[in-house]
Amino acid sequence: MPANLQDGAGAMAPAPSAALLGGRLQEVLTGNYVGFHKRLTRHLGCSDLASESLHEAWLRLGGATLVRAPGNPEGYVFRVACNAAMDLLRADQALGSVDDNAALEGVVDEAPGPERIAAARASVRALDRVYRGLPGRHQAILFALRVDEAPRREVAARHGLSVRNVDTALRQALRRCATELESMKTQNCLHR
Repeated sequence: MPANLQDGAGAMAPAPSAALLGGRLQEVLTGNYVGFHKRLTRHLGCSDLASESLHEAWLRLGGATLVRAPGNPEGYVFRVACNAAMDLLRADQALGSVDDNAALEGVVDEAPGPERIAAARASVRALDRVYRGLPGRHQAILFALRVDEAPRREVAARHGLSVRNVDTALRQALRRCATELESMKTQNCLHR
């Protein structure tokens, strides 16, 4: 820690106190405010954030305890302002989660309610009843093709049928399911 510093002419001068250094750096900031603001705006992409960061930097520099004067006061002030910007952004992110919750208050919950859940379960039970009413081969073909997603050729070989007959059985099973489900739906609507 040097007790003396060289002044601009190369002569040794007594080391300034920490408070004096902070005050000098504040003067560097205020004397070059417009240049710092432009540079920081380009760096951060936001004029308002640059202004807030420079204000925060001025406060930090006033309370700074420095051991020695920085070699490049402008660079030091700019780094302090950049660090202040990062701290401001982090604080905004932490508060953003609270603000996000407030913003979500008006959003409608798309999750199914009790009525939709009950209706979906009733539809699944109805489909299961229709499925169980299909002939055994139709059940097996429908399940293999639509649930297991097995290749048509494999299903045809498994049942000793041609691919065309498998397609016909699938079409008949799907048509019967659709017809009976529609019939159940209209019966339920009429009984209400």
